Amino acid sequence: MAVLNRCAIAVAPKPPMREWSRRFWGREDREGYSDEQSLYLIPTYDDETSALELLGSHYEAIFAAELDLWCVDDKLWPSPRSFDLFQRWFSLRFFPLVDDLGLTPLISYAVPGSFRDSVQEALS
Repeated sequence: MAVLNRCAIAVAPKPPMREWSRRFWGREDREGYSDEQSLYLIPTYDDETSALELLGSHYEAIFAAELDLWCVDDKLWPSPRSFDLFQRWFSLRFFPLVDDLGLTPLISYAVPGSFRDSVQEALS
């Protein structure tokens, strides 16, 4: 087992997010949406105040990733996407310790913006 030099934040949709995303749902989404959470690795922090400061620096990327799961056309996303709106749309849970129980080396993949743009263009 290895301890990662990262902490984590679990993000789950609250009712306002569910309401916004409802128009993009397929049948499968209606059946299991309420339990869905995403987990994001964030830099390490020392206390709750530091964790919230980190979230303030990263919420825009998390917000965009969550919206993009339901709608790749960012013109249909809510605007402006403030930190206050993020907190109203998502419940948050911080994890100060992340253990890696995998047997293979951890590999990170960066998804270039050009790839995301290509996917959006193909889906249009």
